[in-house]
Amino acid sequence: MNASSTGSGSAAEFDYWRLRNSQELFLIMGPCVIESEQLVLDVAAELAGICRATGIPLLFKSSFDKANRTSVQSFRGPGLKRGLEILASVKEKTGLPIVSDIHTPDQAPVAGEVLDVIQIPAFLSRQTDLLVAAGRTGRTVNIKKGQFQSPEDMDHTIKKVLSTGNDNIFLTERGASFGYGDLVADMRSIVRMKRFGFPVIFDATHSAQFPGRGNGCSSGDRSLIAPLARAAVAAGADGIFMEVHPDPDRAFCDGPNSLILKDVEALVLNLAEIKRLVPSSDSAAIDHGTFPTHETMIEERMAARLKKIRLIIFDVDGVLTDGSIIFGGTDLEIKSFNVRDGHGIKIAMRCGLEVALVTGRTSEVVSRRAEDLGISLVYQGIWDKRPVLVELVRELKLEAEEVAVIGDDVVDIPLMRRAGIGFTVPEAPEEVHRAADYVTRHSGGRGAAREMVEMILKAQGKWDGALARYYE
Repeated sequence: MNASSTGSGSAAEFDYWRLRNSQELFLIMGPCVIESEQLVLDVAAELAGICRATGIPLLFKSSFDKANRTSVQSFRGPGLKRGLEILASVKEKTGLPIVSDIHTPDQAPVAGEVLDVIQIPAFLSRQTDLLVAAGRTGRTVNIKKGQFQSPEDMDHTIKKVLSTGNDNIFLTERGASFGYGDLVADMRSIVRMKRFGFPVIFDATHSAQFPGRGNGCSSGDRSLIAPLARAAVAAGADGIFMEVHPDPDRAFCDGPNSLILKDVEALVLNLAEIKRLVPSSDSAAIDHGTFPTHETMIEERMAARLKKIRLIIFDVDGVLTDGSIIFGGTDLEIKSFNVRDGHGIKIAMRCGLEVALVTGRTSEVVSRRAEDLGISLVYQGIWDKRPVLVELVRELKLEAEEVAVIGDDVVDIPLMRRAGIGFTVPEAPEEVHRAADYVTRHSGGRGAAREMVEMILKAQGKWDGALARYYE
């Protein structure tokens, strides 16, 4: 998601891991609420120009519904349907990734079809159903730390999203309640949240807010935005969130604590210079103490999800084979299957797991291999595999979280996002690696299927028992 490669009309695919692994600053900016299509398009075009000129990655944010306004009479925005249409237009015309917040679980799947990043408002940062619904979309989830939460409280919040198999997470500091009608920005929070291993963003404009002190709305002091943002970057923030507006004094929402659009470029260049002075080793040098590391949480999350698996769906070409096909004569088609993979699949079925083959090609040799292994659930010539998942879940009386999928190409991504856990092989494209929960060490057709089966059965405590039966 390099700003220099996202020009007008070129909506590049958002790359969470590129931001996560980069040492450079990134930005989230836009008007607080969608006041009109023209306003957000004008602001987005200006921000895209700044993005290209500075080379700083930028995501565009605006809310389709401000459900947490102080007064019932406050402007809330155009709503879900129209708001997402406008945001989609922003992405199409500027190439900027788009961010917006959701307030109810039912909004998540709809918003996830359009947004690159789903934002969880600070007031809702402990709402389990909302966090789980956002995680299940497969989109990056930006969780704003509640004004009432300590940095350490975010442990449980993070695990709610991780429980869905989604570890594309941002954490955002936006100030803590300081008595009535005021906030304090504690820069230690940035340091402490970075210990979780996820990118930490500082919300410079909401940290300059005075909640409820504006006669039925929130007030603020925009003169605090720049110094707070500079302090946050110096403290190790990976990204800066700022609401911007061409004329904040006439904005429909959060005007007093919004940055004036014309002041954006100078400030972000200043912030980028500060970021370059911050040692990249700072976060790595932190003593984690009793905090769970990201790797530990991933292991726990994987084990928990593997224990639930009752059905494994295998792609064939590139997973059970190395992807090669040999044609000879009129009807001759040769594929090479791995014996140990086959043995692993038989062990899985003997341990009570259901197994299905779902492949885009149609081949007699696949039918013969399935018959040899005793697999009755075989679906060939299937390019859109999602209906098969729906059918299998219904027929076998399962939940989607009880299904594991392994595939090796982009056609398998929709299935991975809907299943409980997704595997892929080392040879798969990078897009598939990012969508999968786990990349096997073994290649397709060379032990990947066996590796997957062993992981599932070991997590379920069945592997040793399955082996013991062979020594009886």
